Amino acid sequence: MAKAEYRSAQRSRTLIKSALLSLMKDKDFERITITELCAKAGITRGTFYAHYKNMSEVLDSIMGDTTQQLSAIFSDLDAARLFRNSEEVLSDCVDFIKKDPEYYRMMLALDNGKHMLEQWKSNVIGFIEASTFLTGRGGRMGQSYRCAVNFVINGVVESLTDSLLGKNGIALEALPRELSRLIDSVMAPFLGR
Repeated sequence: MAKAEYRSAQRSRTLIKSALLSLMKDKDFERITITELCAKAGITRGTFYAHYKNMSEVLDSIMGDTTQQLSAIFSDLDAARLFRNSEEVLSDCVDFIKKDPEYYRMMLALDNGKHMLEQWKSNVIGFIEASTFLTGRGGRMGQSYRCAVNFVINGVVESLTDSLLGKNGIALEALPRELSRLIDSVMAPFLGR
């Protein structure tokens, strides 16, 4: 019985999230009501409130799902491999975005989406800065390394975002190769190249 209830709860949450994303294609998030969302999802308000307190909680859940999926790209990497295989990692990121570019454009238009992006950048930077492959190098090298990491991660994220939004005239597909060349030149001194 518990397994069936779990599947039903998962199904309801999926319906709610899908309905919100669908509604956001035509309407600003702030203007979408719970009544509209329930009608779109084909659920009752009671079902909605059984899973979420408000619309913001649904959006937070959607963004949390996205963050988990994106984190999976980096789960098997250490910082040294990340920079040595940057084109492959960037290609994985582009493939991830291309699964639903309209969704990511919508997320970037929201304040919560911008916050999620900033949080993700901060997490990646922290992960890379905490890397142990530079153990034994201190002082200026540590500070220079942190500057290079911040420069690379912020530049990559902004380039991906600008391409997705059509601001830089560069196709998403072209970014992995171009950005990996820049990453190689910036990170080479720290990777013993």
